[in-house]
Amino acid sequence: PVCSAYEWADSPTLTDTWKAVSENDFNTLLALAVSHDRDFVHHRAEDGRGPMWWAYEFKNPSALALFKHFEVTEDSADAGGLLPADTFGGTAEELAELRADAEQRMPGIPAMLQQFAEKLEEVKRQQAERFDDDAAFEVDPAFDAGPQLDDEEEDIDQDEAAEEKRMPPEDDVAAKVAALKAKAAAIKDEI
Repeated sequence: PVCSAYEWADSPTLTDTWKAVSENDFNTLLALAVSHDRDFVHHRAEDGRGPMWWAYEFKNPSALALFKHFEVTEDSADAGGLLPADTFGGTAEELAELRADAEQRMPGIPAMLQQFAEKLEEVKRQQAERFDDDAAFEVDPAFDAGPQLDDEEEDIDQDEAAEEKRMPPEDDVAAKVAALKAKAAAIKDEI
């Protein structure tokens, strides 16, 4: 099925939108609106429902205000023939209150979108600066890593190092034994 110019199909953006509306997460809705093509609010899932249906279904006045701001239609039916407001599970009076609440919130939507867009640009700028700082880091050509070993010498050195790890030097063992004896003597004196 097709709704205006948009094919009805599930998408990650619609899933994120559904989740944000259902959880009353308006900040995520604003972030989606400023970081995606704003037409996403007009898209529909495979069942023909979209953001406007969810705003009514979950009784979310902020989401309803946002979608009205983007002129999402309320006159189109889903695959089952339901209009967005048909999914509202309350009385006619509660529906009127939801719509009135959304209308009161609409004047603030442009400023909120602008603030989120500015925050997003600031974050992008900071990330770019960090990337530039990381890219600017270079090893000093005067840095001397020490004498270079050929492959055979390196293999011998690695074998010797592995052997040393397996068998600690006698001096280390003797020092550890002496330290343990001293601790034992100190504990015995305390008792």
